[in-house]
Amino acid sequence: MIEKIVAAFLSGTGILLCTGCVGVISGQAEILTLPVGDPVRKDQQVSVQVDEVVDTLSGDTLSPQALAQRLTDGRLILIAEQHTDLEYHRVQLRVLELLQQTGRAMVIGLEMFEVEDQPLLDAWVAGRFTEAEFLDESDWYGNWGYHWGYYRDILLFARAHAIPLVALNAPRNAVTGMGADDATADGEAHGAALPLKVDLSSPDHRALFRAFFDTDDPIHGGLPEDQWEALFAAQCSMDAVMAANAALALDSYPDTALVALAGTGHVIYELGIARQIKDRYAGSVTTIVPVAVADADTRVQSSIGDFVWGIPDMPAPAFPELGALSVGVEAGLHIIHVEPDSPAEAGGLETGDILTSFKGVTIESRPDLNRILATIQWGDEVAVTVEREEEQHDLTLRFQR
Repeated sequence: MIEKIVAAFLSGTGILLCTGCVGVISGQAEILTLPVGDPVRKDQQVSVQVDEVVDTLSGDTLSPQALAQRLTDGRLILIAEQHTDLEYHRVQLRVLELLQQTGRAMVIGLEMFEVEDQPLLDAWVAGRFTEAEFLDESDWYGNWGYHWGYYRDILLFARAHAIPLVALNAPRNAVTGMGADDATADGEAHGAALPLKVDLSSPDHRALFRAFFDTDDPIHGGLPEDQWEALFAAQCSMDAVMAANAALALDSYPDTALVALAGTGHVIYELGIARQIKDRYAGSVTTIVPVAVADADTRVQSSIGDFVWGIPDMPAPAFPELGALSVGVEAGLHIIHVEPDSPAEAGGLETGDILTSFKGVTIESRPDLNRILATIQWGDEVAVTVEREEEQHDLTLRFQR
């Protein structure tokens, strides 16, 4: 579904940036098998089965409990996610549970929160917010947008066990607008109170990034070179900000593991956060990459991560999605892409429409839509109103998988 794309305009370019979910690796064999990353493993492959964990260096197949034992010495553990796939989040929660059972002291780093949200995370862990209050105070559906249900169990687990939560991201408007020239300089980390140096030099990272945006991509396919460079610089900048904040957390919590949860594009092949943190943190980095197993012979490049965890290939998201990419306009949301076989397409929504009302509520911004979508269940029918060629049209969308 197109909601897996995080939409952000780069100032002066008008192009859309796939950020946290720049790692939509389910069903993209070329992403799973790129010969990039660790020189020792990049020319080797391992087979992955559902509910198996594979050590990509040794080829050993592990139980989740055995994986937890292999994590007892690592201080920085990165677990990849696709934001709208519940199976990825189940793996993240299982790793956290197993580490907690071993008695390992840990903190949890979160891509989906900005550094200025840290007091809210502290208050959540301390139990000073109800869920509804936390969603409201953090502006969850404005700042992050994805259904709370994908992350709920993880944040409840942290609170139940008094595990600190650490915001890793810079304010979104700080990375938005960054170009290649900005990313090469030292300076303030775009809203984060730390010096930032962004490394754009990796040819492997460029190869990976280009593989995500092939010519079939409806938004980014065929971008001019300068716009592609701006996208790449912004992605590297996000990696660098999260790496710098992760390093600060490791310093602030000595003798403690930081388990960081971030989109696959920031984790796989250790070309994102793991590469950008090298100047700030001398210890080892361990990466865990859930992989959706599409068939009996799913193979991945061994360099994709230290451990791969096979998960079911889900045919539909756990929570309803519209299936349309939009940008805000003066009154409503301008639909710029409709995903095939989506509720939006089946209900008659078209590229160029201005969505003005959804479920009887006036839509003025994307957060308005996100909040209402969170109240919808699969099977529901929803009345929407759009403006099309200066005429009003009333449509009915059925959220059917």
